[in-house]
Amino acid sequence: MPSNVIIKHTILALASCAALGTAAMSQAQQPGPPPGHEQRHGGDHAAQQRYDFRDADRDQLRRHYDGDLKRVDRDHRPDFHAGQPVPSAYRGKIKPLPQNVRRDLPPPPRGYQMGYYGGYAVVYDPVSFTILQVMDILR
Repeated sequence: MPSNVIIKHTILALASCAALGTAAMSQAQQPGPPPGHEQRHGGDHAAQQRYDFRDADRDQLRRHYDGDLKRVDRDHRPDFHAGQPVPSAYRGKIKPLPQNVRRDLPPPPRGYQMGYYGGYAVVYDPVSFTILQVMDILR
């Protein structure tokens, strides 16, 4: 095979790899469900899932968030309820539970996340923001 044909094939192969890499990076940056999040087709997905905080979890969460709990304005915080969506004004304010806290809690169902805001620990769907379970740590 002549060397100019080899060079053309090599350039074509490199260009193809670069295009595939760019497409993969672009896809990875697109918003959407987290990896492993199943697509939902009809029905109430939250009703099919279950999560239960344990009594001991409240004590652990209180210890971890003690400093923050002292600053929570109890009269002006949102109401979070299982089966309801997180109010839109608070969706960006929920912080993920740290790994050292999550490791001692029951794991959430696949596709759900665990977070904290204003004295609440919540297990919620990060796509619909529907709350699967909530624990009011201040109670």
